[in-house]
Amino acid sequence: MDNNKIIFEISDLKKYYPIRKGAFGKAKEFVKSVAGISLSIKEKSIVGIVGESGCGKSTMGKTILNLIEPTGGRVVYDGKVIFDVEKGEKLSASEMSKMRSEIQMIFQDPYASLDPRKSVESIVSEGIKKHNIATGKEVKEKTEEILALCGMDKTSMFRYPHEFSGGQRQRIGIARALAMNPKFIVADEPTAALDVSIQSQILNLMLDLKEKFGLTYVFISHNFSVVKSFCDEIAVMYLGKIVEYGKASELYNNPKHPYTQALISSVPINHPNDKKKRIILEGSMPSAVNVPNGCRFHTRCPYKTEKCMTEEPKWKTLQNGTQVVCHLYEK
Repeated sequence: MDNNKIIFEISDLKKYYPIRKGAFGKAKEFVKSVAGISLSIKEKSIVGIVGESGCGKSTMGKTILNLIEPTGGRVVYDGKVIFDVEKGEKLSASEMSKMRSEIQMIFQDPYASLDPRKSVESIVSEGIKKHNIATGKEVKEKTEEILALCGMDKTSMFRYPHEFSGGQRQRIGIARALAMNPKFIVADEPTAALDVSIQSQILNLMLDLKEKFGLTYVFISHNFSVVKSFCDEIAVMYLGKIVEYGKASELYNNPKHPYTQALISSVPINHPNDKKKRIILEGSMPSAVNVPNGCRFHTRCPYKTEKCMTEEPKWKTLQNGTQVVCHLYEK
């Protein structure tokens, strides 16, 4: 197996939301939630997407799976073009439906994403039936097997989402995604609403399932301490764009972009005797409607120069393999 095989290719992805005045008004402004992202994801790897709330992480995750209509860009999964906005290419509804069995999503809120009127058996088996993964008695057997893999016993099949704790509901959400034998899963902050002790259980479960089924994950989170220990590679997002990308250990231990440095400095220390200098960023993230000229981070950057305010920086690959978009590293 080629460990460097690219299973998911994202090129210049954009998602803009129009701002309309009145019911029939024309959109004059746009919220640029995702403003041009390019990313290559290797098969059987875990890529973490990290950044502040509102930076476009979740929107990116839903757009690459074609759950949200893209504004621009191209996404290719395993050699098949899901969409290419500029060329007007897009998978038909039936083709996309078939592909859904291979590309799945685990949502942030396990309660909101599970139908309260359906039993756990019905929720998990729905995809199995729709994609003809099993028929007859095999459907129930497959459902039991998947739930058992996710740490849920047989009796849970006949109960409803409201009868479970947050951690158990997230296990059901994972089971639902896993039931269709996927190869690629986008996990949108799957542990954000859970207690710390439950978080580790869910993360360990996801790692076990990755090894067992050869899964590829995109793991979206605002928690750098979780991402650095769970992911192989990390992409740091700021205001709709990736500003730094590299191997998880290298990026965490030797961050290059000022924004990444500030994020990592906010991670709590492991021991009371440890000392860490906290980097406090001034101001808040600018509006995605009026993105600053030049470097989008310059309004909060402690190292900004006049060039940062007028010229947008370009990608630079450093000696340690980390890629960063910052004028500090341009010769």
